[in-house]
Amino acid sequence: MSEAVRSWKVVFAVGSMILCGAMLVLAAEAEPWKAPARDARKKNPIAMSDSSVAAGKVVYLKECLSCHGTAGKGDGTAAKDLNPKPGDLSAAKMWDQTDGELFWKVTTGRKPMPTFETTLSDDQRWNVVNYARTLAPKPATTGEAKGDSK
Repeated sequence: MSEAVRSWKVVFAVGSMILCGAMLVLAAEAEPWKAPARDARKKNPIAMSDSSVAAGKVVYLKECLSCHGTAGKGDGTAAKDLNPKPGDLSAAKMWDQTDGELFWKVTTGRKPMPTFETTLSDDQRWNVVNYARTLAPKPATTGEAKGDSK
């Protein structure tokens, strides 16, 4: 086999591996971000209150604002450089998730969102969940929303 043919086979093989890797990354990003059932069932130990929402807002402004934006629409100043784009916390579909699911997402993160498990206390993360609830309009009472905030 000639040297040129061998070189092209190597280039083709490397290119194929890179393409497959890129496809796996894209497939992983396209998967829905679902909390494990046990975490989704976790109840918020901090009642929805003015003080909890205020405490959550302080954390949100420091840790979440740059990506999720002032109104939670995922349009913060850092959002333009992120892929995937930050979630829209102001969307009514936020109420399709339990407080436990939201807490799990804040805790574990998913690229490009960091994990906050070690940088924020449990109470801070629960307060952020309560604050995030204020960003999305609560659905009409045609059925009970999943969110378990008081």
